[in-house]
Amino acid sequence: MEENKVNEQILPQGENGGRKRRKKHHKPNGENNAQEGQVRNQQAQQPQLSQQGQPKKEKPQNQSKGQQNAKAQQNGGKQPQPQPQQNNANKKKAPQQQGQKQQPKQQQGKGNNKDDNRKDTYLYTLDGNLYVNLTNKCSNACDFCVRNERTSYYGNYLWLRHGEPTAEKVIAAAHGMGDLSRFQEVVFCGFGEPTYRLAEMVALCDFFHEQGLKTRLNTNGQGNLIHKRDIVPDLKGKIDLVNVSLNASCYEKYQPICRSQFRESGFDGMLEFAKLCKRHGVPCRFSIVDCIGEAEVEACKRLADSLRIPLYVRKYITDS
Repeated sequence: MEENKVNEQILPQGENGGRKRRKKHHKPNGENNAQEGQVRNQQAQQPQLSQQGQPKKEKPQNQSKGQQNAKAQQNGGKQPQPQPQQNNANKKKAPQQQGQKQQPKQQQGKGNNKDDNRKDTYLYTLDGNLYVNLTNKCSNACDFCVRNERTSYYGNYLWLRHGEPTAEKVIAAAHGMGDLSRFQEVVFCGFGEPTYRLAEMVALCDFFHEQGLKTRLNTNGQGNLIHKRDIVPDLKGKIDLVNVSLNASCYEKYQPICRSQFRESGFDGMLEFAKLCKRHGVPCRFSIVDCIGEAEVEACKRLADSLRIPLYVRKYITDS
């Protein structure tokens, strides 16, 4: 091993003219290394401080293969799989494309958002008659109603997405249908109870009578309950025939299938409405669907006969 070298410092010449050299001895490398190691150990023992003066958290060291194998035995011999680092961009929801509408919550019987831009249907034709769709409100939620889970009725989109029409809008739509005399009658019947729009219906009756057309109202018979007054006098001379949906022979059978918001008053109010029509000279009839069973159909006939009001039995529409 080579000896440690000595640094020489040249001094100015002395009196004897010779140069004196001062020898500065360094400690052996081993001793220097030992001291440097002590300093490093002291620095390592001191916790490193962050910019805020708090000790920095040390990153966990990678586990050895032995430790990983030991964990694998605890997990049934399966090696833990490294989790891929997720991209922060994937965590964010993809922005909607420009001009794309958010999908609305689908309501019962309504279509999806691709039909949102279509025009509302106020008038539609069926079986030679002209039908008027004034509202989607109804005080009943009948099991057999034609609007249940349907986006359209014989191709007519009757769910009103842009508000209920005024009488003027319906008249404008009627003028766009050409010759109205080809229709047998005008029927107030859509995806709702027409008596909610009593004033508009009465105004439209005057218009269609001027066109030489008869008018019919298909109703659940709860108009008096809706308006909290007797509306039958408003119908006299305006509606040529009132069709009241009877649907059952008693409240106990009516409410489970019609589910009136007026509950027991709904069935009794419907019967009273039909009686008032007869009393005020407004032509009136009951109607039922044939799906309620033969025994119930016969019971409804007996009820209608007791009130001296005709009964019309119609077929249940299974597909439109």
